[in-house]
Amino acid sequence: MLSRRPEPSRPSIPGRRRIPISILAGLFAAVVAGACASAGPAGPPSGGPRAGVRGEESEARPLTPEQQAARRVSRIAITPDSVELQVGDSARVRVTALDSAGKAVEGAPLRAFVSGRSAAYDDSSGWLKGLEAGTAILYGVVAVPPARPGAESRSILARAAIRVSPLPVVRIELTDVPDSLYQGTRTRLEAIAFSRVGEREGAPLRWSSSDTAVLAVTDHGLASALAPGKAAVTARSGGTEVTGTVRVVRSPVRSLAVTPASIDTLTGDVVHLTVTARDDRGRPVSGVPVRWSVAGPDGAADVGAYLDESGTFVAERPGLYSVTASAGDRTAVAEISARHRPYRIPMKAVGHGVVHGHSTSDLWAFQGVDGRDYVYTGTHADGAGGDVLYAWDVTDPAKPVITDSVVVDARVVNDIKVNDTRQIAVLTREGASDRKNGIVLLDIRIPAHPKIITSYTQDLTAGVHNTWISGNLVYAVNDGTRAIHIIDISDPLHPKEVGRWEIDRPGKYLHDITIKDGLAYVSYWDDGLIILDVGAGIAGGTPTKPVEVSQLKYRTRWGAETYGNTHHAIRYENYVFVSDEIFGCSECGNGPRGYVHVIDVSDIRHPKEVAYFRVPEAGSHNLWAQDGRLYIAYYQGGLRVVDISGQLRGDLYRQGREIGWFDTASPDAFEPNAAMAWGPQVFRGHIFVSDMNSGLWIVKFARGDATTGASASGAGASGGGS
Repeated sequence: MLSRRPEPSRPSIPGRRRIPISILAGLFAAVVAGACASAGPAGPPSGGPRAGVRGEESEARPLTPEQQAARRVSRIAITPDSVELQVGDSARVRVTALDSAGKAVEGAPLRAFVSGRSAAYDDSSGWLKGLEAGTAILYGVVAVPPARPGAESRSILARAAIRVSPLPVVRIELTDVPDSLYQGTRTRLEAIAFSRVGEREGAPLRWSSSDTAVLAVTDHGLASALAPGKAAVTARSGGTEVTGTVRVVRSPVRSLAVTPASIDTLTGDVVHLTVTARDDRGRPVSGVPVRWSVAGPDGAADVGAYLDESGTFVAERPGLYSVTASAGDRTAVAEISARHRPYRIPMKAVGHGVVHGHSTSDLWAFQGVDGRDYVYTGTHADGAGGDVLYAWDVTDPAKPVITDSVVVDARVVNDIKVNDTRQIAVLTREGASDRKNGIVLLDIRIPAHPKIITSYTQDLTAGVHNTWISGNLVYAVNDGTRAIHIIDISDPLHPKEVGRWEIDRPGKYLHDITIKDGLAYVSYWDDGLIILDVGAGIAGGTPTKPVEVSQLKYRTRWGAETYGNTHHAIRYENYVFVSDEIFGCSECGNGPRGYVHVIDVSDIRHPKEVAYFRVPEAGSHNLWAQDGRLYIAYYQGGLRVVDISGQLRGDLYRQGREIGWFDTASPDAFEPNAAMAWGPQVFRGHIFVSDMNSGLWIVKFARGDATTGASASGAGASGGGS
């Protein structure tokens, strides 16, 4: 049922500390309440009964047959309770909901899924497949509705351990072994190992040299040219090996010079150093391997700088640095004096809007066709249920006022977008009582009072987590198919699917999509950032038939575990900013973790990570970039604002590029005194931030104009994830 109603009066709920829990593998979205419904290896839920949804809407609904069956479930059996298999192999695993007598409960809402990228489970057939070496956990879960009005829902959970062993290496390919080296120089040898199904990342390689008097090579491939002559170098893995030949010749280098030899700079600014080698006649010598090193201020053990193999340098703290270039026994030194960047600018709240009865999710700010300013906010399952969109009039940013609301059958209204004409909005639904989710189109020609046009559920019933609107097309992130569904809304009463795109990998999970200048930036969790041509003319893609341009996968370590969890990606100039979302890790004691990766896409077909922004003991969420600044909703770390002007390399946090911080915790909140910033947006000279616990904030810098150039619709900037 879809309806619309004004904001109800609800008391706040004091004294309970809610720590949102990530929703695993998309399938969990309809089962447990969480923060931003995420997936994959975001961490297991705790066993036993768990806090669920409370609220008048959920209490008033009659139980469905599926919910009635859930109440009869006593436990879940997974057979076998542990599985060992090899990459590419499959095993049959049964996941069954049982009653107190040990009999299978037909019709129970049983979900089975894998946490971890090493395996995938098809719950329709019961087959488990090994994808890559490592460990994972197979979960079975049933959501049990409250036993009585006002009680809490709970989940029945079972798990089985999975271990996937790697395939043996069958071939090794040398990728970076020079034909010759100058005597006295060093270089790193590189090779790639392959199994029968493709490249085997992380395969152990051991290197050796046939003549260590000519060329010494460490086990890990660091080669030192010692004397003229030839040596064979061999890379081995198990019983497979490959050999190449390196010739060592006398070095003609008699001098080195680094340019610039001396320079003044700011912390966080990139300095490019170049080195010139010359022979005894002063002629340039090419092809000389150069090794770079740096000594920090006052000889500190922590150098406090970024320096790569190309001679790119960034200071992290003020002081005098000595950068040395070495080629054999020849060296040259550059001195770099770094001053501190301008210090953080204080930020202040202009206005604050609280929804005491709901946890707040995403937001979208825009100027309505009536000339007034509005923000729409969604709601999340934590607390009283996430079935409401609120319309706020923020024309006076100091006094945000709820003008109306839209209620849908959902447990999460995760995302809201407004089209360029500012006449249609799209909200997403997850966790509907009838399991018919999808998207809802709203008529916002009277923006203070949005009205439902239609609900579109075709092939989207599992739930939609995020969307992006481009012209008359909605790109919907489907929790069930884990694909992008492309929906034509040119006739808002009759939306229709006109395209679809997904990767071909079992166990995939799709989280978000943004589009800019004909390129889509897709956050595909453990499969990383995928860039699609949707009309840019780079790879032959069209808006309805996307074509992949490039992909970048990464893993980050948190405690004993590693995670991908690519959550949200936005393009700004020659960079794509990508945030992680990680719950349940061994380091997640006070809440989520994750940080922002800075990806250089100046060569769009070969993206590479060049920098990062990482706040200690907090987790990144949604992003917005505009006018040389990156705005990050950093969950328990509040709102962070980062200077992203110029070139970016290394650790932006340590370099002092953070120019603003606002704590979104408040005593007047759905959950008092606990920041959980969800999403930022710059709009008409202010920064709008949604927080799961404290609602809607309107913020600005205490001095100066830090937010210029925003358009009425929010277009022209980059952001909008969930």
